[in-house]
Amino acid sequence: MQHLLLYVFILTCYQAHASAQSSGFKFNGSILDKQTHEPLEFAVVQLKGDNEVWYGSTSDIHGRFSFGKILSGHYTATISYLGYETLTVPVNIQKDENSMFYLTSSSISLNEVIVTASESKGNTSASRIDHTAMEHLQPSSLADLMELLPGGKSIDPDMSTPNLISIREAGTSNQSISSQGVSFVMDGMSISNNANLQYIPGTTKGSSKEFVSKGIDMRSIPTDNIESMEVVRGIPSVEYGNLTNGMVTIKRKQNASPWYARFKADQMSKLFSTGKGWELNGSQTLNADINYLNSQADPRDSRENYKRVTTSVRWNGNKAARLGQFKWHIHGDYTGSFDQVKRDKDITAKEDAYRASYNRLTVNTGLGINRDSRHTWQGFNTLFTLSQAFDEIREQKSVSLDRPMAAPNSTETGKSDGVYLPYHYLAEMTIDGKPIYVTAKASTSFFFNRGKSRHILLAGSEWNLSKNWGNGRVYDMNRPLNTAGTTRPRRYKDIPTYQTVSAYLEDKMTIPIQKHVWQITAGIRSTALPGLSSRYAMNGKIYIDPRLNMQWKLPAAGPNKDWEIEFSGGIGIFSMMPSTAQLYPDDKYTDVVELNYYHNHPAYRRIHLMTYRWGNVNYQLTPARNLKWEVRGIVALQGNELSVTYFRERMNNGFSDLTYFRLFPYRDYDASSVSSQALTGPPALEDLASRTDTLIDTYTTTGNGTRVRKEGIEFAFSSKRIQLLKTRFTMTGAWIKTTYSNCLPKYESSSILINGQQLQYVGLYDEETGICQERFNTNFMADTYLQKIGMTFSLAAQCTWFTTQQSLWNSGMPTSYVDKNGQVHPFTSEDAEKLELQHLVKRYSDEYFSRNTVPFAMDVNLKATKEIGRQLRLSLFVNRIITFYPDYYRGSQLIRRSSSPYFGMEANLRI
Repeated sequence: MQHLLLYVFILTCYQAHASAQSSGFKFNGSILDKQTHEPLEFAVVQLKGDNEVWYGSTSDIHGRFSFGKILSGHYTATISYLGYETLTVPVNIQKDENSMFYLTSSSISLNEVIVTASESKGNTSASRIDHTAMEHLQPSSLADLMELLPGGKSIDPDMSTPNLISIREAGTSNQSISSQGVSFVMDGMSISNNANLQYIPGTTKGSSKEFVSKGIDMRSIPTDNIESMEVVRGIPSVEYGNLTNGMVTIKRKQNASPWYARFKADQMSKLFSTGKGWELNGSQTLNADINYLNSQADPRDSRENYKRVTTSVRWNGNKAARLGQFKWHIHGDYTGSFDQVKRDKDITAKEDAYRASYNRLTVNTGLGINRDSRHTWQGFNTLFTLSQAFDEIREQKSVSLDRPMAAPNSTETGKSDGVYLPYHYLAEMTIDGKPIYVTAKASTSFFFNRGKSRHILLAGSEWNLSKNWGNGRVYDMNRPLNTAGTTRPRRYKDIPTYQTVSAYLEDKMTIPIQKHVWQITAGIRSTALPGLSSRYAMNGKIYIDPRLNMQWKLPAAGPNKDWEIEFSGGIGIFSMMPSTAQLYPDDKYTDVVELNYYHNHPAYRRIHLMTYRWGNVNYQLTPARNLKWEVRGIVALQGNELSVTYFRERMNNGFSDLTYFRLFPYRDYDASSVSSQALTGPPALEDLASRTDTLIDTYTTTGNGTRVRKEGIEFAFSSKRIQLLKTRFTMTGAWIKTTYSNCLPKYESSSILINGQQLQYVGLYDEETGICQERFNTNFMADTYLQKIGMTFSLAAQCTWFTTQQSLWNSGMPTSYVDKNGQVHPFTSEDAEKLELQHLVKRYSDEYFSRNTVPFAMDVNLKATKEIGRQLRLSLFVNRIITFYPDYYRGSQLIRRSSSPYFGMEANLRI
């Protein structure tokens, strides 16, 4: 609300200040990077006339600016942009003018290369990583680039498990919303795995490899064809939705480029990639590339590995016409990954194995027209994406039993006989998924001036569809992987189609006030889920996400006018829709044994069960919604730049597993009343003594039960390259505090057995439980570029000053409990002393709620690149070439820490 009031105040001040001229000329133009010819967004353009008349404006997302109704005369145009040399040129306005200006990067002017991430110059906090920085880092996948973010740290690549993204996290989190809430956009198209259902219930190996409802696996995204990447940590435009934590935008190479080949090897993996870009007829480009990665969890053991193959063909065209600049593209991509685990042979002479294969074909096409700022209608853009994936998981497992057990094979509620399992058998399960994703997106923009303010109005809509056509879980119920499973085979093609529809409207305005320039971006996004059953609370609901970003650019200060200062801030609400797995979970099954009579003769055996089946859909599920705000300041002086950002986030309904209780009445038959001598077949139930009993147990379903609290300070400093040393110094870091806790009561049962039976009470716990994590770390880097000998090397000291972790206090006492008759009783202090009910009280050690602090630790990483001629470049890296891990005490326990280096090298060839 304070931001909105400030917004209104600025507009009011502006209206009092603005005085539109009744006559004059137009002065339009574009501002581009001199080396790449990429448009520079939000560059400041100032016009100062000989008569002391002053005008101000900024460039839009296409690098264009516009002045309307300027008095004729001689002016001095000053174009400034953080990280670029300020350009000052004379301009003579005697008629309508249209000019083009090229700015030179401060780094280019000093013949340097940028090997770290740089802070975005927009009005929200974001880290931009270009291809030069990626080459110096020598990554195998997108996950390796996360160390370049403020608060990031290098980690050894682990391709044996999914690489999930983490933005503004103080530590590791098992909460799915942490990575699920990050959106990935590549060349304008969203990367979705909403219909991913690939998991095996009760699997022994696959549990660490599944990422259902957890976001994008970054192992599947190579980096060699990426031109630049931006990680938005703050408040992105309303053009992008279905996110809560941030977004990653990837721009791949789309220009003519020489043929390249890359060969990389490190301790765990080997990588090869090659590609080239062609220019066709001067207005069209064709880019093609292929990438192959083979990684092992342990180089000494070839039985567990991960392989990835990606290939991409991208055609882009443009043509100038009277209406504007037409642009269109067709991109085709293939991604294949193969995750395999084999285990030692056991006494059955059968081999356990796990294999997951993922094949995805994507076609992305778009058409657009861009017009310059002389026109009110700026053009439109359309995008259509079709993606089909073929997922398959196969697990083979040797199962050994130590007692007679049955395989329940009933798929409906009712009584039935089970099948006794052999003491040794080989189980197999196949998970067949065929998710398809369709995205259609259209937007249009308008430009207009109001007084001295400039407005770019963006409007658009987006439709997304996902559907899984796979056969789902296929296995023999009489030979299950997990004898305690609570699910059954399920066809994914029976799950309804999932759709979302969004619309957005945004105004990007520039307001010059004297020599100050305000950038204000205000927008709103609405999202709905059409086709959803009327039983869902989300049916017919429209979820509104308002967002606001503001940036204040002060006039150049100092004796030489070389101090550049700007402040920015933003606030917004973000909604993350539930995934297919969360909206349509598996039905639950509970099988209660009523009779278990095991005879030495197989024909006389009988196991009788009462099966309960119920739908596990939570119709009250709602989107996870996050309120986040931030403020940021940036100061630049002659190529030196410092940025500091403070942020806070508040989410009260993140996705989590909620627990409830359920009663299961059944008939308990007394197997001891069977007369074995009189048997001629399995015992008849009507001949046995029995009694009626009830089992009480808990189960889980997806709900909005997680509360998330985040706050922190991020900072980044980059120095001007010292010419004498040919060295540039960079420091990034962050203090981050995150708290994950439950916000809803939970039912929990005890695992205690009394007289051979599970405790027949369920407790209701209504205290907030969770964990608070805090971390402060900094990365100091010195990178040296010796142009004459073609040598670049960097030395980085990654310091973790402290990390803390503390469990939120709770008494462990339930507020009430439920007995097996379904009656609810308040839990009193006297109940805590009773023989059975005392087991509902959670007992904690004396140090369980203590604040555990890990003190200072430092890693020193080395990276070096040598250019040999113009075609060959050799690189190497050694992480943790030097370490400093001092011992510390946790209570009375001495903790010793150690680490070993991780190294690799690569060769790059360009022709």
